[in-house]
Amino acid sequence: MAVYTDVPDDELQKFAAQYAIGEVISCKGIAEGVENSNYLLRTESGTFILTLYEKRVDPKDLPFFIGLMEHLAANGLACPTPLHGCDGVALRTLCGRPAAIITFLDGMWPRRVQPFHCAGVGRALAELHVAGSSFPMTRIARPPGTRRCAPPAWWWSPARPTTWTRCSARPR
Repeated sequence: MAVYTDVPDDELQKFAAQYAIGEVISCKGIAEGVENSNYLLRTESGTFILTLYEKRVDPKDLPFFIGLMEHLAANGLACPTPLHGCDGVALRTLCGRPAAIITFLDGMWPRRVQPFHCAGVGRALAELHVAGSSFPMTRIARPPGTRRCAPPAWWWSPARPTTWTRCSARPR
């Protein structure tokens, strides 16, 4: 279940009023996912995703991810983008958590993956890399569940491994 924080109706109405999306019609928790609380939000102007970023997410990382979504979409990738409120702010607080309203992309995940799906994934991954190559922000990624620490000296080497490694690991 990917709804860890319940959002009372009155708080949702106040939050949504900060955006030019009209009145809330419905808000339903989305069961898929593992880290954040996600809701399917229907308003007078359309369907969106409301995401509350839970405790495992470092709030300092969120501007990077918000910016990356905007950058990828601006470079032609079919990518959901965060909405900006009437004051121009995309990231807010709801129920004590950082939160954002994101555009909704229609589609479904395939129940039975076939080889032709892999070609589409490869194409999309290549497009993501091309579009992302001009993104100006940087961030040192940490694999989920590892302790936060300074990157080892080899991290800055051009020959560093591209897969997740624990903080104490050395390249092979």
